[in-house]
Amino acid sequence: MQKILRNTLVTVAVLVFTCGVAMGGSQADQVNYASLGAVGAATTAGDSPQIDAELAGKFAEFRKFTFEKVLQLNRNHIFAQSRMEITRQPDGSYRARYHEIDDSNLGVKVSRSQSRSIPFVGVLTYREQVFEAFAQKPDAFAAAGFSVVQIIPNRHIFSYKKGVWD
Repeated sequence: MQKILRNTLVTVAVLVFTCGVAMGGSQADQVNYASLGAVGAATTAGDSPQIDAELAGKFAEFRKFTFEKVLQLNRNHIFAQSRMEITRQPDGSYRARYHEIDDSNLGVKVSRSQSRSIPFVGVLTYREQVFEAFAQKPDAFAAAGFSVVQIIPNRHIFSYKKGVWD
């Protein structure tokens, strides 16, 4: 029975791991997910790797939480695309600038904590991109084409407390 349970957990982990890769998961996600740890007793060198089912579940929850969080951060940013900063240049032209999180390169890591009240800690890393365009009129930015002028690395640490990521 224990061998069937172990094989089932490994199969589920491989499926989730494969789906994460197919959905565009980064190399960091793949490595962190693949090395989640063991269930039950310690493994020997001859055993197949076991997956901590609880940690794998929290990883999946945290990954979903981070995608929702990135959408919220993009929507609420003071210089979001809908609230871009437009400034008049000395030559009479206009510059528009906005910030956006690049959700194609999110890094997600979940680990256990030694705290009883906060059993898991999640780390989200991402790149915030600053886009800029120039135009002769403030309403001509759509045709001007924006380009990335700066990339700002970010890291947020979240705790799993009372059944939710915060």
